[in-house]
Amino acid sequence: MKKLMCLSLCFVLCGCKAMPTAQNVEVKKVNVNVIEVSASSLDEIEEMATKDVEDTKEKLESKRDALSEEILDFDAYTKNVNKVKAYYDDALKQTELLSIRLREYAYKYADAAKTMYDIYDKTLKDMYDKYYDGIIKAAYDVVDYEQWYDVRSDAYDDWYDARSDAYDIWYDTRCDIYDFQYDLRSEVYDHDDERAQKKMDKFKKSILRMKEDVND
Repeated sequence: MKKLMCLSLCFVLCGCKAMPTAQNVEVKKVNVNVIEVSASSLDEIEEMATKDVEDTKEKLESKRDALSEEILDFDAYTKNVNKVKAYYDDALKQTELLSIRLREYAYKYADAAKTMYDIYDKTLKDMYDKYYDGIIKAAYDVVDYEQWYDVRSDAYDDWYDARSDAYDIWYDTRCDIYDFQYDLRSEVYDHDDERAQKKMDKFKKSILRMKEDVND
């Protein structure tokens, strides 16, 4: 338990990175893109968490860019609107799975949730510029107004809903990780090993519940 408390203290104080290089780092795949992590180094966990966020963001942006190459005008958009909706669904699914993994990283002494904000702030924001304020807006004088208005309104609703949901996922992730860190730090400072372990067990159970829900 002393080892647990020392590692926990390093984690919650943030910025403490001077630890021995990890000898064994295991990544166990539980379900698609959902993992359990065990390691002996803060640096190693931080690197894994940061890479996970960047990889997820790059994959979503790659799919977004491929879709952009396929949909170049208003007509192509209306014919492929289901692909745009499918992209939003996938983006939210991957963001939700990422949020679970970040909680697991946090449980093992790291936090990369700040970087996750870029998915909301950039990756999905660019969809607005590409479609709603781009090719659809440009078709204003080209297609029937009622059709144009309906398509543009629906495009905005789809984009807004996806981005709002992505923000909620990010916000909940940050809050859960912050609360976990704060609670654990309090128990560490009070030298209450038993309560610290209970906090960690509770956080772990919440992660397991999220896994069950997202994979239903």
